[in-house]
Amino acid sequence: MPDSAVRQVLWWVCLLLAPLGLIAIELFHPAGFTAHPGMYQFLSQPEPYQSAHSALGYFGPTWWFTLHMIQTPLVALVAVGLWLMLADITDDDSGYARAAAWFARAAILVFVVYYTVLDAIGGIGLGRTLITTQAMAASGQLDAHQLDGVILLLNAMWIDPIVGGVGSFVSLTGSWAIFIATLAAALAMLLTRRVAWPPLILLVAFGWELQTSHAALHGPTAFALLVVASAWLWWIRRRRVPAGLEYSRS
Repeated sequence: MPDSAVRQVLWWVCLLLAPLGLIAIELFHPAGFTAHPGMYQFLSQPEPYQSAHSALGYFGPTWWFTLHMIQTPLVALVAVGLWLMLADITDDDSGYARAAAWFARAAILVFVVYYTVLDAIGGIGLGRTLITTQAMAASGQLDAHQLDGVILLLNAMWIDPIVGGVGSFVSLTGSWAIFIATLAAALAMLLTRRVAWPPLILLVAFGWELQTSHAALHGPTAFALLVVASAWLWWIRRRRVPAGLEYSRS
């Protein structure tokens, strides 16, 4: 398969299919449960739709684990797509555009590393811990007093300032990295003078929404903005470059 065809496939997989998948699962990613009723108290059992937690519903700890097993590789694909957006910026462009593009790439790398760490700890690892804790309690391996201790520990780890699921160094680093990445990427593309500003505003809005939260409803909104921005940027590129010659400069 020619290199241009591979890039076209990657563009649509990373910037259309992956975001659409994320929109679907993030609609069932609850938020706002840390203070009340508490992380374990909420995530340890299925919950119906509640406006305070935004998600359309929550199916229990097995879903929390499954959600993040799906989410982690899809977010990585989105990061590949954001990197691909910058493929048109080459040595022929201004030094400012190239500098902004490389700054964006560095931020994308930080984003994918720290979001993977966050999902591994607060999603995949936590999900399996919740499942295992419930199984041990049901089998009698944990008595009521021991279970209370495990719950206390898990709730404390959820708000840990370094690796916690909310407001931690890991969480905030990944969140701000994606906003900085989209802002720098939009600036780089604008400086080439080959891309109109409206889709770039949508791209930055995606970064801001995802910086705010990847749970419902910020996450679905963010990835919907990315789909629209990506399709718009593709259309601009198709108008500028004859069919079959996309990415020929990169």
